[in-house]
Amino acid sequence: RVHHHHRSVAGLDLKSCREFFIRSLHRACDPEPRSCSVFSMPGTTVIILRHGERMDAVNKEWMGSNRDRPFDPPLTERGAAMGFKAGEAIQDIIKKENLPPISRIFSSPLIRCVQTVAEVKKSVGFDGPINPEPALAEIIFEEWYRSWGVPGTTGQWGGPPNCGLGVPVAKEDLHPGCLRPAGELYLTPTELTEKLGDIISQEYEPQLPSSAVTYCWGNVETPEQGRARVGRFAEHCAEKYPGETVVMCSHGGPTSMMYQALGKTTEELESGYTAIFAFTKEDGGWKTISKCSTAHLGDLNPADLGLLYAPSK
Repeated sequence: RVHHHHRSVAGLDLKSCREFFIRSLHRACDPEPRSCSVFSMPGTTVIILRHGERMDAVNKEWMGSNRDRPFDPPLTERGAAMGFKAGEAIQDIIKKENLPPISRIFSSPLIRCVQTVAEVKKSVGFDGPINPEPALAEIIFEEWYRSWGVPGTTGQWGGPPNCGLGVPVAKEDLHPGCLRPAGELYLTPTELTEKLGDIISQEYEPQLPSSAVTYCWGNVETPEQGRARVGRFAEHCAEKYPGETVVMCSHGGPTSMMYQALGKTTEELESGYTAIFAFTKEDGGWKTISKCSTAHLGDLNPADLGLLYAPSK
């Protein structure tokens, strides 16, 4: 029996103690025990995936007819199916690695990511809400702006052939959203709920508030800043949710950049649709347990993997 006045054990609050003992039981029952001691503080596991197939990738007219939010295409039906399959693959990782079940789900506030992780949520039977987190939003490069905000664009990363990097664009020819702080372009939790239903947390306080995302055309994010942004969010989760398994959905650039940040590597990977990375916090560092895997897609795998829509740097 644990008496209610015993508020902590070895300096841990009751929530952390519970997570510690759950993780310890998982490890104690592991037929192939890990080298770390059962009495060490359990580490967080971060599972991050890219969104599924986006509408403008298959319908080149979509962007031209959706000029209010050309940067925020929804999933195709195949993209939603990819998300469901990714959920099955995530469950396989959890089982194989003997991890605790998913405790929290985070998503970029862009709708294709929220829709993808909503399918993951269905697939794994998770009944908690989705937490919109601007730290997981698309990398705010000039290439991103040129993919939706310059004349003649069709969604191609870096811009159309006649308006790629280095081609001057007059401000009056830019989409107005290019000149606003990027954080103002993200849908609020209330707006996401209006579009997707009651699956979005209204109480979650993001680690990076939208109001703090102030990049715009002419003042863009650098690769170093992008890696730092996603890396900080992973470390934030490790500190705030010890011993838990958390799932995140983001974009091609941020998923590969999280791999670079946590793996302390310069290796560049092109994340295909719903590519899955997974990392476990161990001994002060991060162990990679899944690296850019799309094996779960099978026949759903498009020929180009959506790589034309993922940044290469």
